[in-house]
Amino acid sequence: MNPTTIGLLSPEGTNSGHFRNFEKLFPPEIQFSMEGLELARSSRYELAGKSEVIVARARQFVQKLSLQGLIVTGAPVAILNPGIETQVSQAVGIPVVTAVSSAIAALKAFGAKKLVVITPFDVPMNEKLTNELERAGLNVLACPPFKDSTFGASSKVGPDEVFANTSTAFDAAGGADAIYFQGARLDPLPVIDKLEEKLGVPVIASNPAMLWNILSRLNVKCSVNGYGKLLKDWPSLQSR
Repeated sequence: MNPTTIGLLSPEGTNSGHFRNFEKLFPPEIQFSMEGLELARSSRYELAGKSEVIVARARQFVQKLSLQGLIVTGAPVAILNPGIETQVSQAVGIPVVTAVSSAIAALKAFGAKKLVVITPFDVPMNEKLTNELERAGLNVLACPPFKDSTFGASSKVGPDEVFANTSTAFDAAGGADAIYFQGARLDPLPVIDKLEEKLGVPVIASNPAMLWNILSRLNVKCSVNGYGKLLKDWPSLQSR
């Protein structure tokens, strides 16, 4: 059988360490390629109004590699360019997923209603993300401010600190039935299993959610151990 070909477009580059951890999630039968758009260098807000550029680059990327599915990463891309997922999908003619929509789909697959949201964003971006989640029928109990929300700072936070800060936020919120990590530079992948075991709720991170979403939309079902219930149990994707 020919491998399933998946591509990823990053709004920045693809050299960050969290991409190496993301690559480990892909089963061997999936052929995976990445390309960086270099659209943001000093601020997430540089991504606003970039729909036309993203669509054009996506079309080139898909045609060059004959991709079957496309991941467009970065919550700020989707938040600051409303409708970008639909626009890119219509332009390239294959399934396309983005971070926030994938996380929402994953949270709904687990029946989650009340969330603790962990991001490296500033308050205005967190407010935009929270609004997206609440429009989808999800209740954000807490979205604590990150200690240093400057662009790229979250990549300096290690897994032990991510684990400790998330546990503290979860306990303080009270009553959450899921945790949602948005902002892959935080790289929660090494601690998802540990958090789920300690806190007893599903932990949804944007990168695993996008992998699960795009493969599910291509009718590919896998089981990947070590990165939480979403990839291990692979729940069915609900109707959109």
